[in-house]
Amino acid sequence: MSCMSLLFSLNTLRLPRLSRELTIVLLAGLLTMAAPLFAAEPQLITDRPDQTESPQTVKPGSVQIEIGASFTNDEDGGIETDSFSVPETLVRIGLTARTELRVGWSGRQDVDVRIGRGSFSSTGSGDAELGIKLALTDNDQPGTQVGLLLSSSVPIGDDEFTSDSWDLSARVLVAHTLTDSVSFSYNLGVETFTEDDGFDEDTLAAAIYTATLGFGLTDSLGAFLEIYGEIGLSAGGSPRHLFDGGFTYLVRDNVQLDIVAGVGISDPADDWFVGVGVSFRLPG
Repeated sequence: MSCMSLLFSLNTLRLPRLSRELTIVLLAGLLTMAAPLFAAEPQLITDRPDQTESPQTVKPGSVQIEIGASFTNDEDGGIETDSFSVPETLVRIGLTARTELRVGWSGRQDVDVRIGRGSFSSTGSGDAELGIKLALTDNDQPGTQVGLLLSSSVPIGDDEFTSDSWDLSARVLVAHTLTDSVSFSYNLGVETFTEDDGFDEDTLAAAIYTATLGFGLTDSLGAFLEIYGEIGLSAGGSPRHLFDGGFTYLVRDNVQLDIVAGVGISDPADDWFVGVGVSFRLPG
């Protein structure tokens, strides 16, 4: 079974909480065992598994598909929440030398909430996303690259997992090549999100940021460290800040595996999360 088939198969299962936690570990093990079977040269630039989007666009005529699964845990005020999402999907379609169309889906959501000895669960489809990325500099330009990403959520999710609104996002994407094996990238932007208290819907805004230090360990193996989060503008509450890190492995020119883990570093953020994924480009 391919990694993609395995991810979609998990979507149809109603797994116990412990099994869902172990699913990420199992997938990571399978990907790690598969990685040494191939040789590669670094050709594939993806927008996962970190939160920092690359300024580079997919070449015209190509389609790049990036798929993953993630598990998140958060405990606050005696309430513990586990969230499992699969298959988190992003399809990137190259339109011109500097433009790509993006279609995403947050996947099937499986959430368990425990309060003391009581618990309840919910499962359903999340919202989709539609966007466009513009490379403001040449994709092959060395040194500094700049891009712009505009997107909107598409409210197609089930009742418990949709905002019921077209929430907008705009990001400036910047990447600096520091050395042959070290890069620094960051995103700055604004996004809106909709809150519904059962009586009224409010559309709020937050500033978003990401900053990633990337390392080329070998021609095939990469690593990264990242900090990211959001700061309320019209939205209330404290800022959310998180830290994560992970690895990517290019198994072929057009196939990449990844793994990521992170923790929240401010109270409103999730306590911890892990994820794995696979990305591939067509044609190769």
